[in-house]
Amino acid sequence: MNRAMESKGCHASPSTMIPRHLLAAGQSQRTKQRSRVKEISEQLVAMIGQPFDSRKVRDVLGSLGVKRVSGPGAFSSSEEVIWIPKASVRIDIYQAQKLNGLTGSNYPDEEGWFIGSVQFLAPGSDDRIKTPFPGPLPMGLAIGSTPQDCIDAHGRPDLDEEHDRPGFSGRVLAWRKQHQNIAVTFAGQGRESTMISHTVCLIGCVGAWRYTHPEVFAP
Repeated sequence: MNRAMESKGCHASPSTMIPRHLLAAGQSQRTKQRSRVKEISEQLVAMIGQPFDSRKVRDVLGSLGVKRVSGPGAFSSSEEVIWIPKASVRIDIYQAQKLNGLTGSNYPDEEGWFIGSVQFLAPGSDDRIKTPFPGPLPMGLAIGSTPQDCIDAHGRPDLDEEHDRPGFSGRVLAWRKQHQNIAVTFAGQGRESTMISHTVCLIGCVGAWRYTHPEVFAP
């Protein structure tokens, strides 16, 4: 940098001080990292309806620092929740008979446990969750997306409810797709609204809602 530039208050930007080939390499690496993280939610959603394999789930979440994913306990009932707080993910698994009863499907008993639901979470959804799910969600969304962002991505919701009750104030949006439900929960109202959970599940797996809103959640 010459004295004329210094006297005019001009300063070289960081990018002009780094060789172009190093900048390109860094940008390429960041693109690959974003792509890898982006695939996480899509890969987990693709497992819905498939036999549960804790090692496959661990491998998908490995880039988020997950080293172990637990399986169903020895004395589990016909359904189990697999919490993965390190990745801010919850997976609901079911034995075939239970899942068939919920969804009207015909999963074979010999396959053991099946994934019925995947949830991507943020603080406020459960005390186990300390940080938001870090990667992009399907359809180009993210935990930071607004209700309108979700509507723009998925279309007019089949359920749009605001709740104001002890312990929770917020909004729930849900869609019924061909084989799956998508349910997104926001805490707070208006501009203060923040996403705390993004659920994708087989139709029939959203607990009590299958009775209160059968047109959306019942098979």
